[in-house]
Amino acid sequence: MFGFSKRKNDSVLRQMDGREIKYVTRRIKLPDGNVKEEILGKTGRMVAINGEIRVMCGEKDVFRCAAEDAVYFDLMSGAGVTISGVNALDNEQMDIIVYYTYHRK
Repeated sequence: MFGFSKRKNDSVLRQMDGREIKYVTRRIKLPDGNVKEEILGKTGRMVAINGEIRVMCGEKDVFRCAAEDAVYFDLMSGAGVTISGVNALDNEQMDIIVYYTYHRK
């Protein structure tokens, strides 16, 4: 009856575009089954341009992925977004969580 769907469309990309970031974390699955999160960066901005998702912290890109190859969905709280895809910076599959500075409009 109730289900969660991973939204993958232009409206989600438009919503992410230009959002200010509080911090970005990366989920790392350990061999023993546990999950560890590491902070990739703080204070930045998300950009969705030319079919690409870019997450910038300061003047440095921490994540870059083609939107068509990524899976992304909003957090239930509305405070951020989860993105899974291959990071073009190092060609590694990553699951990241981007937390917005202020998510209510």
